[in-house]
Amino acid sequence: MDGGLSLANRQRWAQEQFGSAALGDVRRTRRLVMLAAQMAGNSSGSIPQQTGAVAEMKAAYRLFSADDVTHEAICQPHFVQTRERAGQLPLAFLIQDTAELNYTSHHHCEGLSPIGGAGSPRGLHQQNVLAVDPFTRRPLGLMYQRHHHRQARPEGYSQDRTALRKMPLEQRESYWWVEAIRAIGSPPSGVRWVHVGDRGEDIFGAYDEARHTQTDWLIRLGKDRRVETPHGVDSLFSYARQWPCTARRTIHVRRKNATAPEKIELNVATGAVTLPPSRYEPGYRDRAPIECRLVRVWESNPRGNEPLEWLLCTSLPCETTEGILFVAEGYSLRWMIEEFHKCEKTGCQVEMRQLEHVDRLEPLIGLLSVLGVWLLQLKFVAREEPTQPASVLFDDLAIGIMARYLKRSANTLTIGDFWRGIGRLGGHPGRKGDGAIGWLRAWRGWQNFQLILLGASLNEEQRKKCG
Repeated sequence: MDGGLSLANRQRWAQEQFGSAALGDVRRTRRLVMLAAQMAGNSSGSIPQQTGAVAEMKAAYRLFSADDVTHEAICQPHFVQTRERAGQLPLAFLIQDTAELNYTSHHHCEGLSPIGGAGSPRGLHQQNVLAVDPFTRRPLGLMYQRHHHRQARPEGYSQDRTALRKMPLEQRESYWWVEAIRAIGSPPSGVRWVHVGDRGEDIFGAYDEARHTQTDWLIRLGKDRRVETPHGVDSLFSYARQWPCTARRTIHVRRKNATAPEKIELNVATGAVTLPPSRYEPGYRDRAPIECRLVRVWESNPRGNEPLEWLLCTSLPCETTEGILFVAEGYSLRWMIEEFHKCEKTGCQVEMRQLEHVDRLEPLIGLLSVLGVWLLQLKFVAREEPTQPASVLFDDLAIGIMARYLKRSANTLTIGDFWRGIGRLGGHPGRKGDGAIGWLRAWRGWQNFQLILLGASLNEEQRKKCG
C-alpha cells in the first residue's frame, strides 16, 4: 500500500495531512501537526487526555479560538490530497451522505441549531463526500465536508411535503447535495468520477449538476415518477418491476441496522429511462430531460419483512452483463461512508467534544474527521490485506511488542495477526464464531496499544540516557 508506513507513524501522518495548512502563522500549523499526532494516539480521548500537560492543553484550546483556524483551513490540505489520489485513477466513486452530530447535552455551546423538528436535539448537519477506489475498495479520503445549520422555513411555506417541494431548491436542504457536486467540480481529462448517493440525493438538481460538471452518477431512487415508456405513460417503479432478470450475483451487502455485511444472492435487471425535469423546482423546469439507465436489484430469496430492493439511476454504461453487475456491486460500496461516520462518532468521539462556540467546534471536528479517515484506512488494510507482513505498516518497536503479547515470532507477524491483537486488547475474544472486530473494541484496543507503545518508548529513551 502506497504510503503505508505513514498510517502507523503518527508523526509522519500528521505532517503529511496538516503540514501545509494555512492558519495565518506557521507556529499554529506546527501546533496543529503536533496535536493531530497526539490525537492519533488516543483518538477517543478528550483534549486534556490527548495533550497530557496543562500547557499543551491550553495551547490546543488557543489554537481553535484563533480567527484564522477555520474548518476549511484545517481540512483543505486533506481535500487536495484526496483529489489528487482520485485524479490518478481511471475511475473513482465519490460517496455522499449527511450525518447528524448531536450536541444537545453541551448546553454551554453557542451557535448550534436544531437537527430535527420542533423540540429536537441541537447540533450540526455534516455533508460528507468520501472518495473510494471501486476496484480495490480502498478509501482515498474526504473530498468534501461542510457543516450546515438548519434554518427556519421562509414565511408562507408550511411543513406540508407538497408545499415544501414547491420551494426553490436553493432554499431546501436537498440543495446540500447539489452544492457538494458543484464544489468538487469536474475530474481531470481521461478520468471518470461517479457520485454515489442514497435516496436523499434523488433530486433532478443533483443529476443536472453532475451532467454540468461532466461527472457520472449512481443514485438510489427515493421517489416514484411518471415516465414515458414504449407502452405509454407509466409509474417508473411499476415499469422497472416488469423487466426480466438479466443476471444474478452473490455479493456482500450490509442490511439496514446490521452490524456486518452478509452474502445475498441478487437478481439484476436494467432498462433505459428518461427523467423529466421537476415541475416543482422553478430553476429546473426548462432544463433538458435526463437520459440514463435504471438498474433494478432485488433479493432472489427474500428473508424478513423488508426484502432488499434497489432501484438505481446511473449514467454508467450498462450495455453488458459485466456493466450491469458493476453498477449493482458498486452501490454496495455506499456502506463505506457509514463506516466513516462510525469512525467519527465511535473512534473519535466527535459528539463528546465540548467547546464554547460552534465556530471553535467546527475546526476541531474537521481535524477529527481527517483522523477518522486515518482510522478507516487502518481498518481497511487490516481487512483487505491481512496476509501482508506487519512490517509494511508498523515499525519494529510496535511489531516487537505485539509479537510478545501474542507469543508469536516478530518475523512472521502479519497485518491480520496485528489487527487481531488489537481486537484482543479491546476485549474481542478472537474465536472463529465471534465475528469481525467491531469499531468500539477496535478503538479501545488501539488506544490500549498506544499506551503500551508509549510506555515502551519512554523506557527505551531512559535506557539510552543511562547508557
